[in-house]
Amino acid sequence: MKYMVTFSLPSATFHARVKRFLETGGLPPQGVTMHGRWHSLGGDKGFVLASSDDPKGIYEWIGQWADLMDFNAVPVLDDADAAAVLKTIKP
Repeated sequence: MKYMVTFSLPSATFHARVKRFLETGGLPPQGVTMHGRWHSLGGDKGFVLASSDDPKGIYEWIGQWADLMDFNAVPVLDDADAAAVLKTIKP
């Protein structure tokens, strides 16, 4: 399943976040695939598109950063998957 994880970046944690990111690369745990990560130009928010067969991996990844950032994770469908569902709906 794919997940869109949005995050906000409080300015008070800037130096700690930079240090941890440079040390770890911010990579996900085993079992989670990161398809991309985007940062706002203002530097105060961003989002990640990731996939995992087990949502516990997403939860673990968020937990590794929860002391420095705020998160919201939601399961999402791409257009092909959404279209497959929509074809089953009878008007």
